[in-house]
Formats: sequence, C-alpha cells, structure tokens
Amino acid sequence: MLETNSLSWAHSVKVALESEGLHAVVLDEYAPAIHSFNVRIRVAVADGDLEKARAIVARITPRFTGPPPSWRLQKRGLLLIGGGIVLGLYAIARFDDPGPGVVTYALAGGATLVVVVGFLLVALGPRADHPDRGERLS
Repeated sequence: MLETNSLSWAHSVKVALESEGLHAVVLDEYAPAIHSFNVRIRVAVADGDLEKARAIVARITPRFTGPPPSWRLQKRGLLLIGGGIVLGLYAIARFDDPGPGVVTYALAGGATLVVVVGFLLVALGPRADHPDRGERLS
C-alpha cells in the first residue's frame, strides 16, 4: 500500500496504522543494508483495510508549505558572504603587487562590509518567521 525510501517513514506509517487498529507489516526492512541505496521499503496491510489505510496515510503525510519567510533573507545573506569572500580573495591577490593602492584597500574594505552584511542577514533571517515581526522585515 506504500513504497518509500525512508525506513523511519515506513515505521511511522506502521505505528499510525496500528494505532487505528489495522495490522501493518514493513517489508524489505533490511534491503538498504544489503543493496546499498535506491531500495524501496514497503508497508503492507490486508486487502480489506486498504482504503482505510490510505486515508490514514493521507492524513498523516506532511504537506509541503514551501520555504519559511526567513529563507529569502538568509539566501541573500549567503550569496553576499560568498561574493564577499571572492572579492576578498581578489583584494588579497592585489596586495601582492608592489605598493597596494587605494583601489586595493577599497576592495578589501568592500569585501569586509559585504561579508558582515551577509552574516547579519543570515543571523536576522529567523526574525522573519515570527508572525509579529515578519511584515516589517519583508
């Protein structure tokens, strides 16, 4: 009645079905240990309980809600951190030139600023997940 790659999900479904009074069996439980990866683990119930079991599984299956609101800020922060590191590496390479000029120091300062702003966005991102604060940060 159910095929999955997750042994923990298969056992969770079995526990949910048995809590509703249905007898369930996990098949191929040890197959991942024998066959490595990409193995389907099955949960089986009696033919007469199939519709009730499907309704229970549909009820306990989590719904995809999308990424949390904080991800928008944190994604931008991670991109800034990466860009700041690349910019910083370029500035470091320019320091090898004889007599680094104003441009080199500006690049190093800009890289530092970009990385700091990136870390702030990553750190403050979870504030957007709170319902009373999310509207102000979006």
